[in-house]
Amino acid sequence: MGMEVSQLRAFVTLADLQHFGRAADRLHITQPALTKRLQALEARIGARLFERDRTGTALTPVGKALVADAARIVADAEAWSARARAVVNGIEGRLDIGFGLSTIDLAPRLVGAFRRAYPTVAVSLNDFSSSEQIERLRDGRLDLGFVRFPVPAADIASRPLMTGQLALASFADGAGTRGTADLQSLNEIGFILIDRTRGPGLRAQIDRWCDLRRFAPRIIQTADDIQTVLALVAAGVGVSIVPHQAARLMGESVALEPLSGAEAEWSLGAAWRSGASNPALRNFLGLMDSMAGVAGPSAAEAS
Repeated sequence: MGMEVSQLRAFVTLADLQHFGRAADRLHITQPALTKRLQALEARIGARLFERDRTGTALTPVGKALVADAARIVADAEAWSARARAVVNGIEGRLDIGFGLSTIDLAPRLVGAFRRAYPTVAVSLNDFSSSEQIERLRDGRLDLGFVRFPVPAADIASRPLMTGQLALASFADGAGTRGTADLQSLNEIGFILIDRTRGPGLRAQIDRWCDLRRFAPRIIQTADDIQTVLALVAAGVGVSIVPHQAARLMGESVALEPLSGAEAEWSLGAAWRSGASNPALRNFLGLMDSMAGVAGPSAAEAS
C-alpha cells in the first residue's frame, strides 16, 4: 500500500501537539485510528517516528528529519484540495468567450460583471463572426459565444438576450444625418462597410435591407472591424450601415438614424455547447440571467 496524505497529516499533527488525545481530537478521529495511521506510515518507511515515555510523545531522530517535508506535502495537498473545490464550484478556472460586431456593447458589459463577481476565473474575450463562434463552440475552443440568431446547430444551446437593429451612420456635423428618404443621394457620398469575410452575418442583413428597397450602395471602402468603419465615418469619408449598438463606440462623433422595417432587426443572444461541463460557464449563465435588463427569457435548449 502506498503512502497516504492522511498518514502524513497524522504524523505532522502529532509532532505539533505531542499528545495522542489532542492530536486525535484535531483530526476528528479516535486514538486507535491515529495509532493505526502512524503504524502504517512507520511500516512503510521502515523506522519509528515517535517515542512514548512518561513525559509524553517525542519525535525520534528519523521523525525530526522527516517532519518538515511531511508538513509541506500536507500543505500542498490541502491547497490542491481547496483549489479543486473552487474549480468544481466555478470560482476558479477559465472561460473562453466570443462575440460579434452586433454584441460589441453587450458582451463586454456581461464579461465585466462576471469578472467582478468571479475575479479568480480567467476570461478571454475575442471577436469572431457568428458562424466562426458556432464552429469554435462545437470543437471546444470557445465555452460561450454571443451570436446572431437563429443558431443553426442542434448540439448548441442558446438564450436570446436582445434585438439588434441596423442604423445609418454619418458624420455628425451639427446638421444630423441626411436621412434615408433619398437613398441615391447617399451614394453620392459613398458607403464604408465592414468586409464581408469579417462580418458575413451583418453584411447579409444589410444586403436584405437594401434588396427590398432595390438599392445598391456604392461602396467606396471596406474595413476589417467596426471601429475602423466608424472612425472613417466620423472623419467624414463616407456613410455606413452598422449595428445601432456598435455605433455607441464613437459617441457623439457619429450621427445615427435607425433603419425601419423588420428586415433591419434580428435577435441576438448567448450560445454554448449542449451538455458543456465547465462550472465557470454555469456561473456565467446564472449571472447573465440575474442581471436585470440584460438577460431575456430562456430559449428551448437543444438536446
